Amino acid sequence: MQKILFEPGARWGLLVCVGLLLGGCFGYDPTGPVPEAKKSQMTPLWSDADVDRVVSVSYESAAPIHQIDDASLPEQCRTVKFLRFKTRTSSHNAAEADAAVLLVPGVLEGANAFEYIGRQLVYMAKTQRNKDIEIWAMDRRSNCLEDLTGFQAAEHAATAGEAEDLILGYYYEGLEVNGKRFPGFLKSKDMPFLLEFGMQQSTEDMYAILQQMIPDPALSKQKVFVGGHSLGGAHSSMFLAWDLDGDPATTQDQGANLVAGAIGFDTSIGSVLDGLPGMSSTVAMVDVASIEKQAVAESIAEGETDDDAAYKRMIGWMRNGILPKNVDIPLLFSAEAIALPEAVGILASKGPDQESTIIARVPKSPVISNLFRFFHTRNGPNYTFGPHIEQFRYTNEAMVGLMFDDHFSILAFLQTSLGHLHGGAVVPKSPLISFARNLPVLKDIVNMASGPLQQHIAADAGPDFKHLGQGPLYSWAKMDEIGSPDDLVYTDETGEYEYTRVEEEMVRLEDFARALYIGPTNLTEWYFPLRILIDASAGGTGYAPEYGINTLNPDSFRKIPTLLLLAKGGLSEAFAQSNSDNRLLEVVWLEGQAHLDPMFATANLPQLHDNQVENNLLDFIFSNTR
Repeated sequence: MQKILFEPGARWGLLVCVGLLLGGCFGYDPTGPVPEAKKSQMTPLWSDADVDRVVSVSYESAAPIHQIDDASLPEQCRTVKFLRFKTRTSSHNAAEADAAVLLVPGVLEGANAFEYIGRQLVYMAKTQRNKDIEIWAMDRRSNCLEDLTGFQAAEHAATAGEAEDLILGYYYEGLEVNGKRFPGFLKSKDMPFLLEFGMQQSTEDMYAILQQMIPDPALSKQKVFVGGHSLGGAHSSMFLAWDLDGDPATTQDQGANLVAGAIGFDTSIGSVLDGLPGMSSTVAMVDVASIEKQAVAESIAEGETDDDAAYKRMIGWMRNGILPKNVDIPLLFSAEAIALPEAVGILASKGPDQESTIIARVPKSPVISNLFRFFHTRNGPNYTFGPHIEQFRYTNEAMVGLMFDDHFSILAFLQTSLGHLHGGAVVPKSPLISFARNLPVLKDIVNMASGPLQQHIAADAGPDFKHLGQGPLYSWAKMDEIGSPDDLVYTDETGEYEYTRVEEEMVRLEDFARALYIGPTNLTEWYFPLRILIDASAGGTGYAPEYGINTLNPDSFRKIPTLLLLAKGGLSEAFAQSNSDNRLLEVVWLEGQAHLDPMFATANLPQLHDNQVENNLLDFIFSNTR
C-alpha cells in the first residue's frame, strides 16, 4: 500500500519551496491597522456561581456492554465514562428526572465539549421552567488513555506561573507529580487494543450509559434524547439504526425505540450512509474516502470480489501498522499537540492578562514546531523565515483565541467565535491560502481551513528583525468587548478597517477556556481511533453485522423527532442532510455561529444576542417528552 494518508515529507518540502519561491519579495513589515479600544464587559443575567448553586457535575462510570478481550487494555479503559449534569436538589435516580439527554462529542473532542451547554441547560430548565433535566456527556473510551496528572495538578495551582511549571515539569522534564512520572505520549504501536475501539464499542457504550441511568426502555422512550456535535451526529445516527442483540425480530432493544428524540449540533442525524461525507470534512487530513478507494482498487487487482474485501483490507492495514490506529499526522497532529490546548486553557483562566510564555518554553518537537508555523503564518515567506509565534508577545487569553477563534484558527472544525485580537497591528493573512487550495499536496489540508471569514494575524513582533520579541503585548478583546448594541462593528482606530461584528461573535472566552481543562476530563481528545471512521463507512452495508456493526434499522431515523442546530458559519454544508421528507425534522439555523459555537454560545447576554440554542433545545425537549 502506498502512503495515501500522510505525506509529511512532501508537505514540509512544498511549504518550504513555496516560501523560497516567494522569498525574493519578502520584507518584514510590523505596521498595519491597529484595533480600536475595547468596550467595557457586560454583566450577564446569571453568573457561574449562580449556576454552580443549582447544578452538580459528576464524572461517572457505567459497566460496558461490549467487552474488549485484550490483556493489554489498561484497567481504566474497562468502563464507560461520562459527565453527568443534574440539579443539586433532584433525586439521584435519573428515572425521576423530567427529561435527559445523552450527548456524544465530535472528532478530537472529549466530554467537556458539553461542559458549558450542559450546565446552562440544567440551570435554565430549573430556574426558568421548574423542570429537572439531566445531561449525560459521553467520553469516547479512548479518552481513558490520556494521562491528565500534570494538568489536574496545574488546575489546582495557586498561580499561572506555578501551573505552567507543573505542566512543563511533568510532561517534559521528568517531574514527579503525586507519586507519578509521565511515561510519554503513546504511539499507535503502544495501543494494539485501539483497533477494537470502533463503532460497535462506541455505540454499545451509549447503550451502557442509557441502561445504567434509565434501564426501563418504556420509560427512556418517554424522556431520553440522544445527540451529538459534528461526528457525534454519526454516532447518533448509528445508535438510532442499531439493534443491540442483532435480532431484528426483537424490537425493544433497537436504538430508535429507546429514545424520545434526537438532537444534532452542526451535524447531520439520519441515514447511516450520511456519516462519511461530514467526517471527511471534519478530519480532512484523514482522507477516509481515498483510503477506501485504494483498498477497493487493490482488492479488485488481487481478485478479491467479496463485498467486505476493502473493509477487511483497511482493518488489516491498521493491524499491521500501515495505517495508524489513531489520528496521528506527522508534522501536523499528534497526542502532544492535541494536549496543548488544555495547558493554555488553564493558564488563560489563572493569568488571563499575563504574558504567555508556554509556547516559548515548551520543547519544540517537529510536530509542535510545524503546527505553530502552519497556524501562525501570514504568508509563504513568513512560514519559512519568520517571525514565528514565539517571537510575538501574547497574553494567555490571546493564545486561546489564536488557537480557536474563527478569525485566527485556519482549521474550521476547531473554530469558535471568541472575539478578536487587540493591542497592536493586526493585518489580513495573505491570499496564499487561496493559492494553496489548488496545490495537489496541500489542497486537502487547506480545504478544511477557514470558514467564510477573513483570517487575521498579528503583524508586530518588534521594530525589525534584529529586535524580535520586543513588539507590543497583544491581548484579547472578548465577544462583549468588541462592540455594544450601539456600536456593532469592531474596527481599527481610524474606523476604516473592519475586523469583525457583534453578530459574528458568540462565545465568552472565559467560558470556552474553562471547558478546555475543568474537572476530571477535558475538551480535546488525544487518541482518536481511526477504526471509528472506517466503521462509519461500512455502517450501511450488508456485511456490517458480520463485524458487530448492527445497523439493522437504517430508516428508523424517520420516525424520531429530530432537532438540528446548524451553524451558519460552521460545517453544516459539508454534512449530508438525510431527506427531510417523511421524517419529523426541525432545523434551526444559527446566525453568526462557527462550528464549535452551538455548545458554547453565551446563554445569558441578551443585550447582545438572542439565545439561539438553549431555548430552542428546551422547547424541543419538553414538546417531545411524554
